Amino acid sequence: MNNTANKKEPLSWWRRALLAMVLIVMALLTFLILADYLAEKQLGDEIIKISQAGEPITFLDLQAGFNQSSEGEDAAAYYEEGLFNLLRGDLGNLSKVNTFYRKSIISLPANQFPGEIKEKVAQSLATLQPVLEKFDKAGALPLSRFDIGIEQGMKVCRTSLNCAQTAAFLLSLRTLHLVMQGEDDAAVDSAITMLKMTRILDSCPTMILHTAKAVFVAYACEDIHLLLEHAHPSEKSLARLQEALSQTMPANSLERMFFAERVYQLERAKNLIPDNIASRFLQDKVADLPEQFSLPSSRWGRLRVRRKSAQYLRDMAELIAVAQRPWPGPLDDTVANLPLPARKPGELLSSGAVFIRLTAETVALVRCSILAIAVERYQRQHGELPIALEDLCPAYIDSLPLDPFTGKKLLFSRDEETYAVYSVGANRLDDGGSTMRQADESGPQDFGLRIRLRKPQ
Repeated sequence: MNNTANKKEPLSWWRRALLAMVLIVMALLTFLILADYLAEKQLGDEIIKISQAGEPITFLDLQAGFNQSSEGEDAAAYYEEGLFNLLRGDLGNLSKVNTFYRKSIISLPANQFPGEIKEKVAQSLATLQPVLEKFDKAGALPLSRFDIGIEQGMKVCRTSLNCAQTAAFLLSLRTLHLVMQGEDDAAVDSAITMLKMTRILDSCPTMILHTAKAVFVAYACEDIHLLLEHAHPSEKSLARLQEALSQTMPANSLERMFFAERVYQLERAKNLIPDNIASRFLQDKVADLPEQFSLPSSRWGRLRVRRKSAQYLRDMAELIAVAQRPWPGPLDDTVANLPLPARKPGELLSSGAVFIRLTAETVALVRCSILAIAVERYQRQHGELPIALEDLCPAYIDSLPLDPFTGKKLLFSRDEETYAVYSVGANRLDDGGSTMRQADESGPQDFGLRIRLRKPQ
């Protein structure tokens, strides 16, 4: 009887279920706490790796590699004044007039160009002459650093970038107008000012700013194309233009773009990182960006954000390693060939491939423009086109730049009416210098300049 009475009755099913639920919840909470801690630690470890590798992790680190030592005046103040005065510039109107000028120069003889349009443009340029003088002055000075606004947040950056785009259209329009007026050396000076202005995007060349620079450089190269066809500047001016082009896209442009994008994202994500890591590696005098990442209220949400941030840093490290290779290595190693684990490439890696190709096209266009100027200089002195690009060395260019799509020399073709300096482009095939593309990118894929020869007067 006593033994039977001392035996405990088994727990009822609902009590067992409740106990199991409590244990599961406790295990889950423990797992989330541990996982969140590990994710935070992994994120911090990625920051430590970057710092130990000597790579930039703050805006100040990034700009340390950009600064030019200079005494006296600096270009930054003039650029700031010029952009501020264009804050309310009519970008749409400038773009339309610029496009009209560009098309008309190609299709109309100078004596058939609408006089009233030229007069209106001349009046507009005269009105904005004080602004243009600011950019001209800046172009003649060294630039120590320039924040286009990225350090104050994307909203400020986009406003400044719109001003820069207005300035680019304005400078391009002035160059085209001077070509139409027959002021050829002044047109070269204007094109050089345009090329120099792209420096304001180099201090922190994030992906959005790198894209803007590619657009501005493309406009400048189109202006140079038309200048070579329709103007006859002096040898000294052409040599200066060639030198300005050679400084436009530094060899480490691609690597700096990925560095800058990572720095920008780190500044946004300071509050995701352990305090001890942030205090050691991420403190500078710049205020937190307005669009700083916010931590979700739930522990599960914080875990997801930190894991994604750590993965971002690992992906970016792979892109930076690829960007440090000589061309065409970055093109060969993107997305499909990156040394990734067995997973699909993320958004960053897919975007990286797009920006690598954009950079390759911009580098190719700049190098083709440099060679086209050298060809023009050769033709003036010898009265004929060179047989091959090698004829340009060393009198007109120290060494021949390579095609970023192949790592081999750029190509040259000529006929009775034109000559072309070109890259094979993304398809890696020589299409004979046919650089006109269809909207769907079908057909020839060569990338460069085809210059019509000037007819004897």
